[in-house]
Amino acid sequence: MADYLGTEIVHRKVPLLFTILIVLALAGLLFIVGMMLGYGVLHSPLDVFKPSTWTHVFELTGGK
Repeated sequence: MADYLGTEIVHRKVPLLFTILIVLALAGLLFIVGMMLGYGVLHSPLDVFKPSTWTHVFELTGGK
């Protein structure tokens, strides 16, 4: 009489931790590509990885 209302166990095809890692990796990749596209409109896209670029950005925004 206790058939649990027809519920069944569903196993994931891709483990949850692996899915989270994939999402974080894609978010990081898209962040880097977005920075390159945004900075590349006015300058060279690869200049976004130079420390001097970030020093200049921090100076412009009032950072230390």
